[in-house]
Amino acid sequence: MLARAVQAGRIRRLAPKVYTADMVSPPSEIIVENRWRVVARALPGAVIADRSAAEDGRVASGRLFVVSDVPRKSIRLPGLEIRVRPGKPIEAPVPDLPWADGLRMSSPARTLLDNLAESRSRSGKVGRTLSLPELEDWLARKSLAWGAERLERLRLDTIALAESLGATRHLDAVERLFDQVSGRLPPRPQAGPLLVALTQGRAWDERRVVMFDHAARDAARLDPSLIPEWLPPPETPGELPFYESYFSNYIEGTEFTIDEARRIVETQRPPPARPADGQDILGTYHCVSDPIGRSATSDDPDELVGYLIDRHRTILAGRPDQEPGSWKTEANRVGAYDFVAPEQVEGTLRKGLALVCHIPAGIGRALFMMFVVLEVHPFGDGNGRVARVMLNAELSAAGASRIVIPSVYRDEYVSGLRRASLNDGDLGGLVRVMAHAWRWTAAMPWADRAAVEGQLEATHALQDPIIAREAGLRLELP
Repeated sequence: MLARAVQAGRIRRLAPKVYTADMVSPPSEIIVENRWRVVARALPGAVIADRSAAEDGRVASGRLFVVSDVPRKSIRLPGLEIRVRPGKPIEAPVPDLPWADGLRMSSPARTLLDNLAESRSRSGKVGRTLSLPELEDWLARKSLAWGAERLERLRLDTIALAESLGATRHLDAVERLFDQVSGRLPPRPQAGPLLVALTQGRAWDERRVVMFDHAARDAARLDPSLIPEWLPPPETPGELPFYESYFSNYIEGTEFTIDEARRIVETQRPPPARPADGQDILGTYHCVSDPIGRSATSDDPDELVGYLIDRHRTILAGRPDQEPGSWKTEANRVGAYDFVAPEQVEGTLRKGLALVCHIPAGIGRALFMMFVVLEVHPFGDGNGRVARVMLNAELSAAGASRIVIPSVYRDEYVSGLRRASLNDGDLGGLVRVMAHAWRWTAAMPWADRAAVEGQLEATHALQDPIIAREAGLRLELP
């Protein structure tokens, strides 16, 4: 039957006893995508083990490592080599975990013990087990994700499993690993970079680092059909700094009428009834109206962190309870979306900001800068405002028009950011949203107050976004 189906072109053979009805995709992609079904058919009840267990079943250098009682050493398929060593699932004292298609996944305790065995890479392919620095970083990731209580449970499980398997020779190494991760011992001189960063208080969020790599690639090669490479700034700032401050605060829920906000800026005094909100307007205005400070940027992550802290300190000067210029101490979220954990803020920021130097000056670099700050959310409050100041500092440094997000455009802006976060740093949707706001900002007659007020009305910029949506209004270009 299979031979007739192959001859008729309905299916094709990928390997011995492996067929597919997908006549288009490369065989290697099909095999890797369906690897659990393939492994389960060839090695029923096998356990994902060693390096593959530590890497959550990902294929590394085309290899997958398993334990099985089927007498095979390896199975070679297009795009995948299944490396087999003899063994069985463990049921007690620490059982292996259920996995897809009747397979098992090594428990974290077994994963740790198995990866203490030495192995060598050959022909440019990864070894069966993690190197010691890789294993240290694996345990550091567990510490960051699980916390102290669950990490201690892993230590006890590993000891119990080692004793039951007669692998007590590994116990000293196990204790050293946990002592280093917990800070009871200093890291080795050549320890894993994440472990070192963890002990220095500079650990990072690895999912966000991958996200930033994706976003940086997008930002470095923006499609000119979606967003201009450059738009000219106004000849004189005029009303731009005032409205930049006004709208940036409106997005965050600090709402004043135009006249109230103008009176705050002109008198340099917040209203007695709302001193902190008024100071937010003033602090943001001071950041965006300073002709030198508003365009300060750098390729050095340390200097960028310094600018970020200084600007946050200025913006939130009226809220000492928020500790302006200090990293957050409690986790923050929007809806069900969690931002970077407090203990990973500085490390994640520095990892993201280190990519800035690889992005050409201008709009791509500016959008990436804003995205990094917002994705980390490093402060307890004021993250959106300081992120937009960092965005516009990049544009000013490149001699380009700044970007203002008017009231009516708030929901589109927030949706663009949300799509970038949920799509692992894909900036496509955010680029389209920001392109429209950029064109609007560049076209506004900022030098003339009366003309600005007329265009704000004509373009619906001051409309509440909910009311505008119900009325079918959107942000129009001047």
